Amino acid sequence: MKDGRARGPRRPYAPRVPDAVRRDQLLDAALRLIVRSGHGSATMDNVASEAKVTKPVVYSFYGNRAELLAALLKREQQHALAQMLAILPPGAGDDGISNWRTATAVLLTDFLAAVAQSPDRWACVLLNVPGMPPEFDVARTTIRQRVVARIARIVVATAAKSGTEVLIDSEIIAESVLALFEMAARLTINDPGGYPAERFTTTLAQVFSSIPNRSPAH
Repeated sequence: MKDGRARGPRRPYAPRVPDAVRRDQLLDAALRLIVRSGHGSATMDNVASEAKVTKPVVYSFYGNRAELLAALLKREQQHALAQMLAILPPGAGDDGISNWRTATAVLLTDFLAAVAQSPDRWACVLLNVPGMPPEFDVARTTIRQRVVARIARIVVATAAKSGTEVLIDSEIIAESVLALFEMAARLTINDPGGYPAERFTTTLAQVFSSIPNRSPAH
């Protein structure tokens, strides 16, 4: 060098991108850190390093860590709920499926496809991530309540079509279906190779085939 002085490593250069894209990049980086090492790892320094930008870039979009985590929570809550509601028809028969056995297998397959599409999001929603702030737990409960309500409506509509509504506790069935979906998603996230969607749907088909499909006597 002309002045003879050694210079340290250059700071990462962040190419100019639209603000909306940069915001998502920073939130994606925070989400990866949380899933990998817990909520405490999502500091402004670590997010900058993970996103390969300088810390001033992070601060130009989020004034502090709390603001960044609030934005991440809002985004993931909205996207997770949208993914779930997109695969759940408003009621039985709205998607051409009126048989509850077939519907459960189809919905589970679609849900696991959504999990595979966004594994970090669903890891954050479903797994016990260390250091989870209360706000994230509240958001998770909100998502569950909305989804349980939608599944219960499907159960009621399906039962009405088959004449078995008098025997149905739709809330218990909805909670049980969602618990099955959550368990399948956790196994898929932790070991995707060992728990492909086909393994669950095949097992469901085997279980359902052993249950008589009877309507109440009239």
